[in-house]
Amino acid sequence: MATFTNKSIPSLSRIGNRFFPKSCSLMGVSLTSRDVSSSLNTSSATSSTDGANVMISTIKPISSTPRHYHNMTTSSSNTKKPSSTYSFLRNKVTMPFDVEPGQEYVSPYSDFFSNIEAGRSSLGTTEAMEQKAGQLQEQYLECGIPESELRFRTVSYGRFALPPYVSPGEHRVTVKVALSAIPLRDEEREVLLQIVGSRYNAEKKELQLSSEKFASRIENKRHLVGMIEQIVLNSRKLAQEFSEEDAKKVAA
Repeated sequence: MATFTNKSIPSLSRIGNRFFPKSCSLMGVSLTSRDVSSSLNTSSATSSTDGANVMISTIKPISSTPRHYHNMTTSSSNTKKPSSTYSFLRNKVTMPFDVEPGQEYVSPYSDFFSNIEAGRSSLGTTEAMEQKAGQLQEQYLECGIPESELRFRTVSYGRFALPPYVSPGEHRVTVKVALSAIPLRDEEREVLLQIVGSRYNAEKKELQLSSEKFASRIENKRHLVGMIEQIVLNSRKLAQEFSEEDAKKVAA
């Protein structure tokens, strides 16, 4: 027995000669369009051929009216009230660490952060790790200028497309240092200003030097640092010589 449902026959009202020709065979049973048309007028029809039964069941087509399985009512009586879990949206939440105004709250777990902050790494000695991070990072040049006072800026122009590819002017590095960051006396500062000339910006009170002598950015930085050290050291040396000459003139 072969049963036709809405899965195998989508809509019986559309079945006709277009779907079933005048004669077709299902499971070895001969079936004609007359059998199909006669089965459309009844709830079920059975045809027998050679002792085999073929039953065609008609099923109501799916209704076009949408079915809503959720509650569509909008009355205030059926509106779900907010749970007490979300009460913090309406009322102020009282946290366990709230204290009265003017009082300081001390957490019993405040030592955790102190222990984490005091944790030592595998680098450095015990004495070095006990120092502050700022003291560890602060380094000075030979002339006494802190490295943190040096402000570098690099402009890259790119490399050549043909050999030798690398050019001396590939990177232009500029360094700026405030005049107040250079440990000099008044007479030494006057000598330094005469040495640098227009490289000193009087409005910003800072010294500006640039270098593009090397193709490496780091080498240009080292060259600028060396220039600053030589300028400061020679300023002190010349100032000392000038003071000695003045002392000789006064003595004479």
